[in-house]
Amino acid sequence: MVAIRLTRTGRKNYATYRIVAIDSRYARDSKAIEYLGSYNPHTKEILLKEDRIKYWLSVGAKPSDTVHRMLAKKGLIEPLPTKTFKKEPGKKSQERKQKSETNDVQEQKTEEVEASENANSQS
Repeated sequence: MVAIRLTRTGRKNYATYRIVAIDSRYARDSKAIEYLGSYNPHTKEILLKEDRIKYWLSVGAKPSDTVHRMLAKKGLIEPLPTKTFKKEPGKKSQERKQKSETNDVQEQKTEEVEASENANSQS
């Protein structure tokens, strides 16, 4: 399967990226089938060969998430749907909640006992 993704270029501590069509099984910086554009993260400059990208998308190439966002920003494809995460409490947070609830109940009982003892000692 062909993927459209970024490959790193540039010098140490100053990365730039090429947007390439490449077999998805190959390593990131392996030989690409075709160069489709470039991205400079320092200047936020995105250069694309729009006609070639449209061709690769039409024959079934899948863009990576990062490239998908870039293409959506340029208006070539629809943006990814936004994910809404509803975080469910994990086991530890449930245990903490139960401990805090039992501590609250114990504190209320001790306050009630102290209040009743104070009332008994005053009368």
